[in-house]
This record gives sequence, structure tokens and C-alpha cells, in this order.
Amino acid sequence: VNTRIAQYGLNIDEHQIEDTGQYITFLDIKFCFDHNGTLQTDLYVKETDARPYLYFGSHHPNHVFSSIVYSQCLRLRRIINDDKRLSERIDELAKAFLNSNYPKQMVSNICNKVKSLERLICVPAKQKTSSETESIRVISTFGSDQD
Repeated sequence: VNTRIAQYGLNIDEHQIEDTGQYITFLDIKFCFDHNGTLQTDLYVKETDARPYLYFGSHHPNHVFSSIVYSQCLRLRRIINDDKRLSERIDELAKAFLNSNYPKQMVSNICNKVKSLERLICVPAKQKTSSETESIRVISTFGSDQD
């Protein structure tokens, strides 16, 4: 088992996996190998998690609320590798936001946007332009050469 998951940067106790399809938890991720030997991932949520999100009626700028929805949906997009399972988990997440009085249209739009995104584990490195690789000059009045 460890040889199959080493390519993903994971190392677990092989005795934890008893059957194919049995999920093992690691932090907030559940993972297993299906009958084809493919790694399957899902979100691990503790039974005691009530999913309390910032109440929409609180006094914060609107972009804060939309950012919370987007970042939580994007987190699910990165963790879950199956689109059907992702859709189920995002729908569960949407219900939690609606319980915190978030507008249905806002939550729906953001959820649909994230469902259509490609799953990326790592954000590609940005290529530096020539102006970004130049030295940075610091101008200060301390240690002046002129007295």
C-alpha cells in the first residue's frame, strides 16, 4: 500500500487498511483505494462539527461572506477527486451556509462556479518577469554618507 501512495507524498501504517474501499482519515482528508486500485479522496468531518459559519447578518463587508463560501468550496474541490462526491459535499456545505442566513442566490452561484473548476492540488508557480528579478532598493535617512 505504501508504495502506491508514496507517489502522493503519503506514508501510512499498512495495518490500518483492512479492505479495499475502506477509508482512512488523515487530518481533514479521508482516502482509500477502490477496486481498480485508484486513490479516492473525501472530506473528513468530525461528528461533533456543527459547521458554524460567520452569520450573514453580522456587520462585515459583503466580499467577506462571498470569500468564505468560495474558499470553503474551493477547499472541497482540492480535497475530493470524484465529481459526483464533490457535488454531494458542496450541496451539504451550501445547506450549512443557508442555515447561517447566507443568500441562496449567492451561495448557489459560487457553488456552481467551483463545481465547474478543474481540480488543482498545487497552484502553478508564477513566472517572474525581468522587472521582478531586479534588486530592490531601500531608501533610508539612517546611515547617510553626507554629514
